[in-house]
Amino acid sequence: MIPLLLVLLQGVGFPMESQGSLGAWSFFQQDEAHFIFARVEALVETVRTGRWSMAMGLAVDTYMGKNSYNPEMKFNIYGGHWNISMSLRADLAGRWRARLYTDHECFHNIDMPDTSSEYMNNVKLGVVWEPEPLRVGNGAVLLPRGRLPSGWFSLGTYLPKGESFQKGHDFQWSTHTNLSMALAGWRALEAGGRYHWDAFFHEDGGASSRHRLELYTAYAASLGSFELYLAGYPRDTQPFRRLEGRSFWGIRFLWPGREPDSS
Repeated sequence: MIPLLLVLLQGVGFPMESQGSLGAWSFFQQDEAHFIFARVEALVETVRTGRWSMAMGLAVDTYMGKNSYNPEMKFNIYGGHWNISMSLRADLAGRWRARLYTDHECFHNIDMPDTSSEYMNNVKLGVVWEPEPLRVGNGAVLLPRGRLPSGWFSLGTYLPKGESFQKGHDFQWSTHTNLSMALAGWRALEAGGRYHWDAFFHEDGGASSRHRLELYTAYAASLGSFELYLAGYPRDTQPFRRLEGRSFWGIRFLWPGREPDSS
């Protein structure tokens, strides 16, 4: 039994390497529900053998708002947003990667009689083009060498149905796209833009979507990169906590210098 186990484990590694982000952003249009939001996200590669690997991801959002009767910042303890994912990944040619993963997304009413306001479990299939992390170097003023467009695309289905797996939505399937492009760079500095698009297709034949545009500047450090950015949602018709028309500025730390591809 032990020799068979050793044969099966030959070539299997447990790297436990992570990539992630930590940041916060402040809305220009502040009100009771929108003042400062924060997000922490991490993706850990747990098992690898050859070009195949498995990874686990976790993302958590927190919300702060400004009460109209009190100018002090208020932490919204009644709101929480989590994403938990587990993926099987295959490295393809170049820096392309295919992935099959589950995504558990939930919105919770903390300390309320009904704590689970909405939740959904879905299976997604996608591809990722992963660039080299931002490094300290000479670079160029425009279109930094080696910093090609990058991003990912995934297609998800919301199965199985039933209260045990889904609550609060009528999604049937969805698509998710994230694109990033470095436009200028010099030594350890870089500037560019990002576009994130989610499209949701409903059981009744309708559809909703969410579009996020972002301009960023990044500084490469030894452990990752620090970013300052401006972003906004020109369109957001999806049913959960819409942000259409809102804009904000934020700060973010990325390790090892790129966004995690866990969404």
